[in-house]
Amino acid sequence: MSTTEDINLWIEENVLDTEAWDKKPLKQSLAIKQAERNLARWYPTVALTTELISLQAIWEMQGLDPALKFQKHSVKSVNDNGEGVTYSGIRDVVAPDVRDLLGKRASEIAEEEAEGRTDLQYGGSLV
Repeated sequence: MSTTEDINLWIEENVLDTEAWDKKPLKQSLAIKQAERNLARWYPTVALTTELISLQAIWEMQGLDPALKFQKHSVKSVNDNGEGVTYSGIRDVVAPDVRDLLGKRASEIAEEEAEGRTDLQYGGSLV
């Protein structure tokens, strides 16, 4: 697994917006552990790289934002003295960049297979 130093170096060299990561340095090692644990559960056959762990750890840190906590619990809108925020949906647990790289989680694939709605295509193109 990656060390905090590995993750910090990768983020420093590859990520433009590091605000969420830089804001709480004492939580970084916990975010890395949480990212590793979640990725291992969601993608059990994938070798976890520093890149994947870094992207997911940043996503975990961004989830500490109070507004995102409301969204995580399916709150549709929040109003405070006339100021309001409306959420458009539930925040995905998988970082968007990780999902782009790895696709669906193992549980999502299993659910589709159980329902018999897998769209397997072995090469070729759709016409």
